[in-house]
Amino acid sequence: MQLRVLFVFVLSAGFSLAALVASAQDAAAGKSGLTAKSASVASSAPGLAPPEATSQFLLGPADVLRINVWKSLELSQTVTVGPDGFVSLPLLGDVHVAGMTANQLGQILTKQLGSYIVSPQVTVSVIEIRSRQVYVLGQVNKPGGYPLIGPVTVLQLIAEAGGLNTYANRKAIVILRPPKDNKDGMEKINFNYNSVIHGNSKQNIQLQPGDTVVVP
Repeated sequence: MQLRVLFVFVLSAGFSLAALVASAQDAAAGKSGLTAKSASVASSAPGLAPPEATSQFLLGPADVLRINVWKSLELSQTVTVGPDGFVSLPLLGDVHVAGMTANQLGQILTKQLGSYIVSPQVTVSVIEIRSRQVYVLGQVNKPGGYPLIGPVTVLQLIAEAGGLNTYANRKAIVILRPPKDNKDGMEKINFNYNSVIHGNSKQNIQLQPGDTVVVP
């Protein structure tokens, strides 16, 4: 009888200890997941290219690329696309990349490197987008340059920049647009923030590469 009671006690204690360990592991996993998520959010910064957003992005001058050749540190490079749309790579020399996606460039480099090494495997990542940027200056919480990957309106850019601060003149915002065909002078477009948020969507134009939103 005493042995049976002792066995039941030990078995119950074992279950309690297992439950306690499992609970601790779940809590640690939850904390780890939260930390990873927070780190991912914190890594987002103006100019940096989200991986999921660049699959169809066309490369252009000043974009920063990471070219990885599997098992070849010498051939793996971080390069910046030149004003002429070329990058300079070991073995291959100058390669024209402007107008391609990262995936297309990876396929071309894989084919070209096949003349020099056996079964090359090349991946291309967009590290920083500089060829298509818009800028917001003045009384916003996070002024600076932002990559223009898809359609973005003035209101969306202001939101991405952390919104207007207390001192912003909401009725006197201006979009400065570079001239077309190398003409002189900047096009000036007025933007009334109050009017737009009250339903006047005509002023909430889509931004173009090189646009600067000035918030006085």
